[in-house]
Amino acid sequence: MNCIDLHIHTTASDGTDSPRAAVEKAASLGLAAVSITDHDSVSGVPEAMRAGAELGVEVVPGIEVSSDYRDNNVHILGYFIDPAAPELRPVLDWVKTERDERNEKIAAMFERDGFDISLAQLREEYPDSVLGRPHFCEHLMRKGYISSVKEGFEKYLGEGKPYYLPKRRISIAKAVETIVAAGGVPVLAHPMQYHYPEPELIELIETAKALGIRALEAYYSEFSAEQTAWLLRAAEKYGMGVSGGSDYHGTRKTHISMGTGCGNLAIPYSVLEELKKLR
Repeated sequence: MNCIDLHIHTTASDGTDSPRAAVEKAASLGLAAVSITDHDSVSGVPEAMRAGAELGVEVVPGIEVSSDYRDNNVHILGYFIDPAAPELRPVLDWVKTERDERNEKIAAMFERDGFDISLAQLREEYPDSVLGRPHFCEHLMRKGYISSVKEGFEKYLGEGKPYYLPKRRISIAKAVETIVAAGGVPVLAHPMQYHYPEPELIELIETAKALGIRALEAYYSEFSAEQTAWLLRAAEKYGMGVSGGSDYHGTRKTHISMGTGCGNLAIPYSVLEELKKLR
C-alpha cells in the first residue's frame, strides 16, 4: 500500500528537519506523498517541492494556521495552497509581527529575572526557524536551567506559568478565507486534541463546516482507533472529507515518527485522492 503523511513540520516553524531533510526522510521510508504544514508559514514549501520532484515524492504544499475559537487555539490545515499567493501575505505578516512582539516580551521577562537568554541568542541559534516557546525551552536546557523541553513548559512557559504570554490569533473564518483565497482546501486539524466533551466537539465541527472547512483530520498519531472511527462517522454525517498525518516534528517530538506516528498510522494514498476532489 502506498502510504502518505499530510502533517509534517520543518525548521520553517517548530520542526527540527529542514524541508529537504523531511522529504529525504519520506523518500527513505517509501512514502508516496507528504505535506509540509508548518505553523503560519509557507517558507519551507518551495524547498520541499524541489526535493520532492528530485526524489520522486509527491509534496502537497500546505500550512497549519492557528485560529481562535472561543478563546482556544484551534488549528486549520490548508492543502494545495499556492505559497506565492498574495492573499497569504497580509495574514502571515500579521501573525509574524504578533509572534515577534510576544517573543521579545518573553525574552525581556527572562532577562529581567537574571536568565542568560536573549532574542539575539535565539535568532543566532535558530536562523531559519520561526521562533516559539520550544526554542526558548531548548536554549534554557543548554544553559542548564532545565533538563527537558517538557520541564520548561511545566515550570516556565506553559499556560498559566510565570513566563507564558497569550497570543492573539485570527478567527477560524479568516483562516478559512485566507486558505481558500490561496487556492487551498481547509481542514480541521486533530479535532480530538482540543479535549472537548462530545457535545462541544460536535458544535465545533458544525461551526467549522458552516465556515467552509471541507474535511476533518481523522487519522492522527495520538488518536485511538475509536476516536478515528468517530471522526470518520462525523465526516460522513456532515458531508466532509478526511485527511491524516503524523504531526511529525523531528527530534522535538521523539515519540512521533514520520508516516507511522506512534506506530498506529498507515494512511493510504486514497485519502489524498479524495482530498484532491475537494479543490
